[in-house]
Order: sequence, then C-alpha cells, then structure tokens
Amino acid sequence: MDIFNMTAIQIGKKIQNKEISCIEVINHFFDNITNKSNGYITFTKNYAINKAKEIQNKIDKGENLSILAGVPISIKDNICTKGIKTTCASKMLENFIPSYNATVFKKLEDAGAILVGKINMDEFAMGDTGRTSFFGGCNNPWDIKKSTGGSSSGCASALAYNEAIFTLGSDTGGSIRQPSAFCSVTGIKPTYGLVSRYGLIAFAPEFDQIGPMTKDALDCAKTLEIISGYDKNDNTTIKKNNFSFISENFNVKGLKIGVCKNFIEYSDKEVQIEIINAINILKNMGAIIEEIELDVIEYSMPTYQILSSAQSISNMARYDGIKYGYKPKNIDCLDQLCIQSRTDAFGVEVKKRIMFGNFVLKNKDNENSYYKNAINAKNYITKQFKNAFDKYDILLSPTTPKTATSFDDTTETDIFLASSNLTGAPSLSIPCGFTKNNMPVGMQLIGNYLKDDIILNTAIQFQKNTDFHLKRPNIK
Repeated sequence: MDIFNMTAIQIGKKIQNKEISCIEVINHFFDNITNKSNGYITFTKNYAINKAKEIQNKIDKGENLSILAGVPISIKDNICTKGIKTTCASKMLENFIPSYNATVFKKLEDAGAILVGKINMDEFAMGDTGRTSFFGGCNNPWDIKKSTGGSSSGCASALAYNEAIFTLGSDTGGSIRQPSAFCSVTGIKPTYGLVSRYGLIAFAPEFDQIGPMTKDALDCAKTLEIISGYDKNDNTTIKKNNFSFISENFNVKGLKIGVCKNFIEYSDKEVQIEIINAINILKNMGAIIEEIELDVIEYSMPTYQILSSAQSISNMARYDGIKYGYKPKNIDCLDQLCIQSRTDAFGVEVKKRIMFGNFVLKNKDNENSYYKNAINAKNYITKQFKNAFDKYDILLSPTTPKTATSFDDTTETDIFLASSNLTGAPSLSIPCGFTKNNMPVGMQLIGNYLKDDIILNTAIQFQKNTDFHLKRPNIK
C-alpha cells in the first residue's frame, strides 16, 4: 500500500477500519522518503514512531479519534514544535529548539496526527521563489528549472513530489497560494483570526495566517476544522469554536461568482485559457457568473510591501546575538555583537526587507509619504472588496498571472494575492488546468469574511467534477 498516493482522509479511514496500522503508515513513510524535493529541513522519525504506538494503542482501545489520527503531517519550519528544531530556514535559528508548541500543532497532535518532519521555506517567510532558505532551495517537480513559489515552498514541493500527505504552511502575502498554484496542490489562507498564530514565528502579524496545504480540498477543509477556533494565547482569534467546513448538501447551483476580468486580462494567454475553461465548468455546474473589475492590482503589492516590511523590523529586532539566534565568536563589544550576528546570519532577502522597513519609518516625512498612504490604500482596497461581497458569494481570479517562473524572472507573480491578506478575507488556490508545456495553472477563490466554508465547498465540488488535482508530474 503506497500511502504517498493517498489523501490524508483516505489514510485515516484505512487506519480506522484497521486495514493498516499507524505504525505501518509511519514505517512506510520513512522507508520510502528520499527528500528529492529538498522539502524537509528536519525529520522526526523517533518522535513519529513513538507517537504512532501511542495513537495505535488508543485506536485498539476503541477511543473516538479524529479521521486524521495516525496520519503523517509535515509542518512549515516557522511553526514552533516543543523539543524539535524550528529554524525558519535561517542560519540565525539554525539550532533553535522551542520550549512550547504552537497552538495549531497542539490541536493536530491532540487529534492524533503524527509529525514526520519540519518543512523547508523561504528564510523567515520572506521570499516568493523557495530559494532564500539557508538550507538550499526547493525543487519544483513539474520543471526543476522553475520556481516552487514561496514562502511555503517546501509544503508545495513535498506534496507535488509525493513526499508529504498533508501540511501546514503560513501566508503573509500569498505564501500558501502562490506555491500551491506553481506546484498544483490545494492551499487556503483562512479568514484572519480564524486560526491561532500563537507559536508562529512572526513576519508581519497583521497579515500572517496559518493554513493547510493538501492534495485536495476535502483534506484542506478537514484540517482547517481541527486547527481553527479561539485561542486565549492569541487575542486576534475569533471567539468561536467547533467550525464546520464540509457540507454534504452543498450545491454550486445558484452561487454568484464575480470573475475579476482585469485580473484575467493581466495574465498570460495560456493562464487565461485555463481559467476561462474552469469558469465554464463552474457555469455548467450551475454557478451564476458575472464579470467585475477590481481596481486593486496597482495598489495591493506596494501597499503590502510597505506595511509588511514596516511590521517586520520590530519582529526581527529580537535577533541580536544575545538572547536569540546566532552568536559570532570572539566579539567583546555589544554593538559589534549585534551587527556581526545579523551580518553573518541573515540572508540577502531578509536584510533587504529590514532595510526597506527602516526606510519607510525612518522619519516623519517618510512615514507620511509611505506608511500613512499605505494605510489609506489598505482601507480603499478593503472597501472595494466589501462592496463586491455585497453582490457576490465568491470572487474568482487566476492565482498567479503566470505559471511557475524561472529564477531570474522578476515578474510579481503574487500580484493577485496580497489583497486578501490586506482585507483579512479567506482565499484558496486549487489546480484548474495545465499549459502546453504541462505546467500547472491555479485558480483563486476569494470569500467574504468568515465564509471559508463557501470557498472550500465550492472547491470540493469543483474537484468532484474535474481531475486536475489528481495529476502528478513525471518524476524521474
């Protein structure tokens, strides 16, 4: 039984039906994993085997556990795991071992999911290529000369390489959805506050959100049900628990979908073709399709870049070579210790964002010219989305204007993504087609605030009527 070709729910059902044991699943995983994707930074074999025995014992006793009990999960390496290295793919935290678990990991562990490894990423979640990691870049199995997208690059790469069952990533400005599109997997950035950020090593707290990246939308929805809900350790979480994101009776018929016409026109021709084909599938399923224009393309990315970089500098200030992070040797001056620690241990992309963030807030003139104008732009974008959701259940666009790009391509492929982080709206990417060169195309579904269930159930129904998410690259 090859578990790598199965979804998390399929494996969970076989474990519950006692067709296979938790221990057999974990042994199969480690016997067959090769990490050809470079998707993993750390494997947790001893932990996983011990946990498998514990979960199997509960199953044998007849305890009522989650459908994901005994299923291997892989987690992005900026999510804290007690006693297990959490590096943020940086030399700065190369040997950092947290003393506590992130809330999302604790919830999954309580549900019986078994951690098998920590996943590679762009350093401190800063990047959109999967190449800024201190531990080396991730490979895109559809074309190893192309980017995996970022920053949750390892999650997408490992899933596409069939080296992960289901994963958790994080999304600050498209970091779940862009790599999902580039690698043909399913990923959601939930409504801001739906999932606790406690234990997520912060980049820009106003925009950061943890979300599942999986092989299909059903796994995505089930995982989100487990990790969502109020957390006393995160005062931005919504004061509600027991969310349900899967509806057996959900019907796309009558659903009003606003298609972002200018987003499609901005995209490459082959992306346009596949998105239009996907729209026609939804139309044949009974959805009401109307074209709209959202005047946010030119504002979203600069707004996001200014605000996120300004927030990031306070988060990065803690890494000074004293309490946290890399400590250079033979330095006896406090100022020099801080300078040398950051010089040696931060990568180029992190340094660029720290410098830009400091520039934005350098003085009153800069703050007025950049930061305050970005706040005004954020409010304008939020108002546009609010007006759109007064009329539509879902907004639809390509996830990215291009398929996976070469590493020297400077196109902003996350240009359609940052607006959902600025507004806090839920947004997911699902596979919806392939170009002539067999490169995957992603479709983005954006929902209204706390309407994650609508976009997830729409994705589930779309995948019941298509097979794009089932296709795998020809891996040599």
